[in-house]
Amino acid sequence: MKTLILVVLLSFSACSVKEYRLFQDENPNHLQTMQNIHYDSKIMVDDILLIDIYNMNKKEIINSLEQKGESLSNEYIVSEDGTIFAPLLGEIKVEGLTRKELNKLLSQKYKKYFNEPYVKSKIKNHKIYVLGEVASQGIVPIEGNTISIIEVIAKSGGLSNHALRNKIRIIFEEHGKFKMRTLDLTKLSTLNTHSLMVKHNSIVYVEPKATKAIKVSIEDYAPILQAISTVLGTFLTIDYIKR
Repeated sequence: MKTLILVVLLSFSACSVKEYRLFQDENPNHLQTMQNIHYDSKIMVDDILLIDIYNMNKKEIINSLEQKGESLSNEYIVSEDGTIFAPLLGEIKVEGLTRKELNKLLSQKYKKYFNEPYVKSKIKNHKIYVLGEVASQGIVPIEGNTISIIEVIAKSGGLSNHALRNKIRIIFEEHGKFKMRTLDLTKLSTLNTHSLMVKHNSIVYVEPKATKAIKVSIEDYAPILQAISTVLGTFLTIDYIKR
């Protein structure tokens, strides 16, 4: 029995948290601490745009238009050729524009039909991918271009008991290449930086503690240990009866 316990303990000690970590080949010296982050994302194919057009009296005008007796929607999907079909204007190339540039472009084009029109738009399908030691991994939808890392974690149910709170990884794309930076949420000073903002389509990854490997190993071995315990219990009971 002592031998069995020793074997199990050695098995647990051999477990490594490295098995459960992602992005292990990243050099920690290359991780970035970024200040004054500002993202102005560009519209891409398959983006869902919400576009509202108003006149000088702040009255919404496009949604009140009727075409063939049906009201028009303010939701537009960017097609594969990077265009949307706008009321009265037809096809408009929007891929590669920022929201500010889109608003300006449409405002100029609608001057042909309305008195002092102005446009408000936003991208509906922006999101953040959350992995690792949070209560609920998955996709966090966002409005606009960015979201605070604190809000991302809160929407994911908070950090788990096995989370390394000083190693919150943020993987993002910049000029066609993926980069990574790290936040230390154990320090209050982190909240006073501008690096808390996360751009859309980024990955937030919370690394696990070493205890994660032990916990998973215990869960894996539990059925085996229970079976062994049952068998040993039976033999001990038989041995006791014989005596």
